Amino acid sequence: MISRLTALGALVLLAACSGPPPPKTVDAFKDVYTGNSAAVPVDAPVRVQAPVGLIFSENFEAHIGAIKDSREYWGKVVPASLTNTVVIADTDPLYLSGKVLEMLKRRFPDATPIHDFNEAVQHRKRAVILIDLRIKYMEPYGDRTQKVGVDLYFFSSAMTPVSKLTSQAEYKVPFASMDIGMQRMINQVTAELDGKINALVR
Repeated sequence: MISRLTALGALVLLAACSGPPPPKTVDAFKDVYTGNSAAVPVDAPVRVQAPVGLIFSENFEAHIGAIKDSREYWGKVVPASLTNTVVIADTDPLYLSGKVLEMLKRRFPDATPIHDFNEAVQHRKRAVILIDLRIKYMEPYGDRTQKVGVDLYFFSSAMTPVSKLTSQAEYKVPFASMDIGMQRMINQVTAELDGKINALVR
């Protein structure tokens, strides 16, 4: 029964075999900023002036939407008694966004989420941090490695990108596992970013 519940839970949230497909990764700047995010210097020292605006990238928003869509889809297909509630809790997108916001607000207490750079200018933000998410979803019957990366793009008061702080974690999901290690990976990447902020951001 455990292996059946685990497989169903993975299908519900990752939709690896059927149902809603995982979202495709796009450039972090898509629909937010003109330019290619690959051109931004990686792990470069940066000075940040308050107040700070926080923008979540399309990849971040797409992941949250995909989790919601998959839960709704499989909720209509799989009986509630067979749902893996452990993996549902493990992949709760509120945990991901909450940990990222908690980490950033420790360093930038005045930071507030905004929608785009027009709003940043209107609200007189002196700096913007664009938060991007990279996920490689596990395959229940293939590569069972789940990867999570969170990147922070720092924009100056002129609203130009000056540094990208990166982090990544991975977890090979064991067979018959009741979760996919999402929260432990999130804890790892936010801790890595916190260390880089302390070392590189002034």
